[in-house]
Amino acid sequence: MSRVSWSEAWRRVRNVLEMSDLVLEVIDSRDPIETRNKKLEKLLDRLGKPLIIVINKADLIPMDILKEWKKYLEREYPTVFISAKNRLGTRKLIVSIKQYAPRLPVRVSVVGYPNVGKSTIINYLKGRHVAETSPVPGWTIGEQIVKAKQWLIVIDTPGVIPPEEVKDEALLIIKGAIDPSKLEDPVLPAVKLIMRIKSFNPKAFMDRYGVDSEDPMELLELVGRRRGLLLKGGKVNIRGAAIALIKDWILGKLIYYYKPGVISNA
Repeated sequence: MSRVSWSEAWRRVRNVLEMSDLVLEVIDSRDPIETRNKKLEKLLDRLGKPLIIVINKADLIPMDILKEWKKYLEREYPTVFISAKNRLGTRKLIVSIKQYAPRLPVRVSVVGYPNVGKSTIINYLKGRHVAETSPVPGWTIGEQIVKAKQWLIVIDTPGVIPPEEVKDEALLIIKGAIDPSKLEDPVLPAVKLIMRIKSFNPKAFMDRYGVDSEDPMELLELVGRRRGLLLKGGKVNIRGAAIALIKDWILGKLIYYYKPGVISNA
């Protein structure tokens, strides 16, 4: 089956929201602002659907920062933080679903940008592997309906991107929403990602690769050389270095975080 277009994915997600009793919006703990989908939230408000924000990948950032984000986001919606991969906070997610479900049994849809961990959360709720997971953005093809428990039906959805964001490759990279190997030129988005990471965590690249530079292009070259990404004659494969660096971000191997209020949520 071919990958669906972003516009088709959005249409499918909208249809799922209309049939859902409760929605879980999964966001990335490293960048909650950029991985929130405000367009989706506004649609849910119009549809009158209750929403729980799930801050995933909680193992990547300090607990005190997670608690600040929970308090901050709960001004708008119920919020839990979890690490679906490490099963941190997952029992609290079950409790929250029961608490905010308008009725039981409940039909819950899981939405969010690609690669925030939606399928991993569904696998936890079921207790076994039912939803395919992959570090490649856009892996989930269409809706997957899972009877997770006697009282809980869960719907997985394609990662949804607002149409106005589709052409901004650098933004999609930060959101983990695009496969870098499919980019015609991954270098510019990688440079912008480097600049964003360094603005919040100047030590990120030294921690990950053991190299660093204030010049993003020089840093890419150092990363490529450290990773052995060389062309004939010993020249660094900059494209390959850019792809490798972006993939490390998607896989959670490059980390930054910030406190609520540092970036506008407009």
